[in-house]
Amino acid sequence: MRRLDATIRQRIAAQDDKWVQEAQALAQSLWESLERGERKDGKVGQLRNILEIAESSDSWKALALFIRYQAARGQLGKQGRKWAESTIEQLEKLRDHAEQIASQVKGADEKTIHMEIVSRVLGYAVRRHVWDVKGKEAG
Repeated sequence: MRRLDATIRQRIAAQDDKWVQEAQALAQSLWESLERGERKDGKVGQLRNILEIAESSDSWKALALFIRYQAARGQLGKQGRKWAESTIEQLEKLRDHAEQIASQVKGADEKTIHMEIVSRVLGYAVRRHVWDVKGKEAG
């Protein structure tokens, strides 16, 4: 777990609805990138792997590289490379929110805040993708 000031944690948590929307878009783009006949449930594990890297690393570049690595290995479906680049771009844009939060709290580290937001979004994306794969079937 990252060390973040309580004020920063509260400001991040206050925007959870926004992070959930970002996650839903990310999960939807993964779902759409998978072709007919591809096992969609196997991608939950790949999203969890990406989430694990995001939670354990403070390096945005390391996470982006891992997403590309998973796509190159074919772990994200046939359209995985396209999804990877789109996802990296979407997650990179979260830096703007991190910068805004960091500017409001003296001594805050924008990079750490960015990775915390990215981890939240990916966590919500995993949950949404599980719903897409398993929850709708039970429906």
